[in-house]
Amino acid sequence: MRYKRYFVFLVFLFLLFPSNSFASINTYTRTIDAPLTPKNIVVDESNIQEILQTPAVDSSEKIYDYADLYTDEEEKKLYKQVNAFINTSAIDVAIVTTNNTNGYLVQDYAYHFYDYNDFKEDGIVFVICVIDGTPEIFMGNSGDETGKVFTIYTDDRIHDILKYIYSDIKEAKYYSATNTYIKILDGFFNLNRNGDYRVSSNGKIIKVIPWIEIIILSTTMSFILTMFFVYRLNRYNKVSYKSGLLNNIDNSTLKVKLEKDLFCDSIVEDKK
Repeated sequence: MRYKRYFVFLVFLFLLFPSNSFASINTYTRTIDAPLTPKNIVVDESNIQEILQTPAVDSSEKIYDYADLYTDEEEKKLYKQVNAFINTSAIDVAIVTTNNTNGYLVQDYAYHFYDYNDFKEDGIVFVICVIDGTPEIFMGNSGDETGKVFTIYTDDRIHDILKYIYSDIKEAKYYSATNTYIKILDGFFNLNRNGDYRVSSNGKIIKVIPWIEIIILSTTMSFILTMFFVYRLNRYNKVSYKSGLLNNIDNSTLKVKLEKDLFCDSIVEDKK
C-alpha cells in the first residue's frame, strides 16, 4: 500500500511539472482506418502506402533525431534556435535525421514526412540521411510557389546552403552543420528577397552583382576617368593670348639685335 502511494505521488509530480521535450524519436502508429494525416490530405490508393511508411510525429517537436546524431544538449539548443526562427518568420521547420528512408529517395522521404504530418503550409524540411556511413542531405520547401518560402529560398540559395554545410556533414560535425544551417535560413529571411545573395566561403551571406551591372559600372568609371584626365591635360597645355597685345607695343623703341656676340677664351702668359 505504501508503494502504491509513492507511485501515485510520483505520477502527480510528473503531471504537475511536465518535462520539456526538445527533440523526439517518438512515432505513432498509422493504419488504413487511422492514417493520422492532416485534414487537407486526401487518402486514397495512390498515397496510402506512402502514408503508412512515413513516421507519424508530433509537429511541435521540430527536431526528429532518429539517427541519434545529436546529444541531448545539442537537441535542446537546436530546438530553441528553430523555434526562434519560426516565431520571427512564421515559416515552419522540420529537421530530421535518419538511417532509413523506407526505400524512398531522400527528397521523397523528406516531402512525405512534412506533408503527411501536421506542419504549417509554409515551411521547410531538412533531412540528414546517413546509411552505411555515407551522409546525404536534402532541403525542401512547402507552400505556395509564389509565396515567401519559395521566393526567399530559391533553388540557387538552397544549393549554396547545402554545399556550404556539407563540409561539416562529411566530418560528422552534425550539430555544427545544423546550427549553421538555421543561422543561414535566418540570414536569408532578413535580407531583401529580390536581391541576388549567396553564401560566401566563410558562411556569410553576400550580394552578388550581375555581370551586366559590372560591365556598365566599369564602362561608366572608365569614361569618367578618361574625361577627367583629358580635362587636366587641356588645362596645363592651354595658352592664353591677351586681346590687343600688338597694339600696346611701342615700335619706335623696339630694337631687334641681329648681330652675334663673340666670346673667346684667352690665356695670358706672364713673361718675365
